[in-house]
Amino acid sequence: MQMVKIQIPDRGERGKALVEMGRRGRVICLPEDTFIVPEPALQLLQSLGVQFQELGRGGHDYAEKALRDAAAAKI
Repeated sequence: MQMVKIQIPDRGERGKALVEMGRRGRVICLPEDTFIVPEPALQLLQSLGVQFQELGRGGHDYAEKALRDAAAAKI
């Protein structure tokens, strides 16, 4: 399954999106209002009218690398 890195800039939409995506699957939260979600979550966001920006795509290894990079940035 493809994982997609997205950014949701609007705070109100971000809260609504996180609740709905979390009910349906895994959401990886990264710094700067950035998230990694399964590809089907994009359709959900569109149906909710949530504006988002796609930043990248990849498999599970892509998601793991993004988590490692975010953790390393804190050091």
